[in-house]
Amino acid sequence: MGKIGINMTGLLKRLSFQTGQSRKVTYYRPPVYGKDNYGVENGSVSANEIIVPDVRAYIHNKTDKSFVQQRAGHNVTGKATIYLPNLGTLKNFPNFSGATAFNEPEGFDKIIDYDRTVYQVPTTVTTGWTGTGSVASDGESVTLTATGDGNLLFQTTAIDTVAADRIQFKIKGSGSVELKAIRSYHGGTSSAYRVNWDNDNFVLLDDTYLTVDLPFTSGTTGASIYQNGTRHNTPVTSGASFNYVNDLRIFRLEYNADNTDTLTIKDVKYYKSAEWSIHEINDYNDEFMSLKCVRTSGKRDSRRKAYGTNYNRP
Repeated sequence: MGKIGINMTGLLKRLSFQTGQSRKVTYYRPPVYGKDNYGVENGSVSANEIIVPDVRAYIHNKTDKSFVQQRAGHNVTGKATIYLPNLGTLKNFPNFSGATAFNEPEGFDKIIDYDRTVYQVPTTVTTGWTGTGSVASDGESVTLTATGDGNLLFQTTAIDTVAADRIQFKIKGSGSVELKAIRSYHGGTSSAYRVNWDNDNFVLLDDTYLTVDLPFTSGTTGASIYQNGTRHNTPVTSGASFNYVNDLRIFRLEYNADNTDTLTIKDVKYYKSAEWSIHEINDYNDEFMSLKCVRTSGKRDSRRKAYGTNYNRP
């Protein structure tokens, strides 16, 4: 009997639309650090991190929640089999095509899933949005028609984002819009109260959305934005008065653009992630990958919020 092929990408889309059983996740491989003559990691990066947002996956939970304490005070809070499209499909994602460093899944690669959305910046209306040019909304996204180099920002009253540990949004440009930086202000509206993702400047895809997924945790010093397989280094710094436990005040993008270029953004989410680690590869073929994963969690959110700056985030 002949082999029956499975269009895993199509199957995951149908599951998402009809049952909600599949969803989009972020595939992440941590950086590999160099070693000194004694075999001890020396802090220099030998291979950069790899991050692929918007991967469709089916997560078949075996254990949804467990609170048995493991080593180092962490908990294995879930076990699952995760099904992903084949490697060729992953490598042809719009913001990852052409990447050569990602050739196969490896043990302890991460699948970053949504636990919950902590706050979604509204883009269905223009309320709160201003920029260097005119701002409009089509009911789904916010578009800035630029008058030159400048910024696009959303300002709000104090919004609690303490439970969030990542930020994700979709962005596109037309013309020659160049993304310069992303800012998030908490507890105040001056530069002292913000965290900065100062990416290497790059021109956004013309009329094609790029998904950006960034860490939002204390101690982070660097991140990555991939477009068409090219990594754009994104150093992370913060002002003297910035604290992750403070309320959100401003979300801001900075860019270079010519007059009448447009910049469009949507699906801006501060979210709490659920991080799965790959422990085994159960199946790996032309149609799909089946991965045995566990989910780990650090210290509890209730204590993080109660202790504030004196409490390390996971």
